[in-house]
Amino acid sequence: MPVPMICPCGTESPYEMCCGMYHNNPGTAPTAETLMRSRYTAFAIGDFQYIAATQKLEDEPDQDTADIQDSNEHTKWIKLEINATEDGLEKDKTGVVAFSAHFKEGKHIGRLNERSIFKKIKGQWFYIAGEHDIQKNTPLINSEAMNIGRNDPCLCGSGKKFKKCCAVA
Repeated sequence: MPVPMICPCGTESPYEMCCGMYHNNPGTAPTAETLMRSRYTAFAIGDFQYIAATQKLEDEPDQDTADIQDSNEHTKWIKLEINATEDGLEKDKTGVVAFSAHFKEGKHIGRLNERSIFKKIKGQWFYIAGEHDIQKNTPLINSEAMNIGRNDPCLCGSGKKFKKCCAVA
């Protein structure tokens, strides 16, 4: 799994100083939003063990790392947008994070909109459920609005130029 220089979660921080800290120490994310961002980054870089370690799914309690990898191995996560948060701070026991995650699968692009539900169990945040919808064939990235040029590094954190990575349809 390639480790990006800039964290894919959208903070524009170096990976090792952002989600990398939580990937190296599962169970240490201080808030529901931090856990959500670190889980998104884990999906983006293919760290499916971290995904499994940070969830206690109500609907699929037996889902394991192989199941997660099988359902995500052809998806390239491109951009994360946090839309809203409810509770989920260090003092809270539950939290909700609404987000949009842009993705690419083969030549198809889309956006996952989700309202994720988190619960703190014995001092550790876990993803427990989510309500989501998937919009297919959405605009991948509006490079003008995001002020990113073809030769700039890609926002997904791959280390490649934008034109050789996520700009390729």
